[in-house]
Amino acid sequence: MEYSIEADAEFLRVKVSGRDTDRPPSDVCAAVFRESESSGRRRILIELDQQFPLSPTSQYTLVSRLPEIGFTVNHRIALVHKMPEARKSNEFINLVATNRGVNVRNFPSLNDAETWLREP
Repeated sequence: MEYSIEADAEFLRVKVSGRDTDRPPSDVCAAVFRESESSGRRRILIELDQQFPLSPTSQYTLVSRLPEIGFTVNHRIALVHKMPEARKSNEFINLVATNRGVNVRNFPSLNDAETWLREP
């Protein structure tokens, strides 16, 4: 799995590709959190180009770990999947995030994600 993290004037922008297992990428989340804190960017846009979506069990595990990593309600994380079927398969993340008090949402486009990230 490969990823890049860059801060711009507005967001922390993350690109992730090549995940080929169902193992939740908690190490990538930890790296994103560290960069979010050091750059002062709590609005995070993650673009995903994955071979296949995480299973519901892995989605649950991943989102449930976010508060342990350090993410709070003050962070906003927008997920944009390159393939529409991957976004639809990861909708469970929205439910788990709401139940865990973490601001994580899936979006069909970068524009939709950026609009949500800009909301107060």
